[in-house]
Amino acid sequence: MDSVVLIALRAAVLIVLWLFVIYTLLSLRRDTNAAAIQPAATPVATPAVAAPTPRAILGRGEKARTLRIVDGPLNGSHLAISTIDSIILGRNPNCDFVLGDDYSSARHARLFRRGNEWFIEDLDSRNGTWVDGFRIDAPEKVSTDSEIKIGRTTVRLLP
Repeated sequence: MDSVVLIALRAAVLIVLWLFVIYTLLSLRRDTNAAAIQPAATPVATPAVAAPTPRAILGRGEKARTLRIVDGPLNGSHLAISTIDSIILGRNPNCDFVLGDDYSSARHARLFRRGNEWFIEDLDSRNGTWVDGFRIDAPEKVSTDSEIKIGRTTVRLLP
């Protein structure tokens, strides 16, 4: 009788230890995935009073007419958007604007117009969509001075 209780106790301790190991590994995996998705913070020395850049001054209030890749594998690619109301961005050749970026999803994001304003929404992509350094989870208003980061590609609306 004592040996049966001792064996059951050993089995219970062994099961608890294995559950602890599995829980620890899952926590490590979740933390490393979260760290891999966040953009690397780059320290930037800024003056005490920063003057607005000419691009920011010109970008305010102007209508967007072009969508251009300003950084990424297909740097310089552009699309005239003055007559378009909705654009799907991604690496799939069937998308309206192909990014050619391995870190973007096949159908990564949708850029759409409401009146004279443009909005971008993430289409449940793996690496997320970033606007001005912040990850979005709902449609976000963008203007000509907004930087939209999709994977390793940065796109911008231009007047």
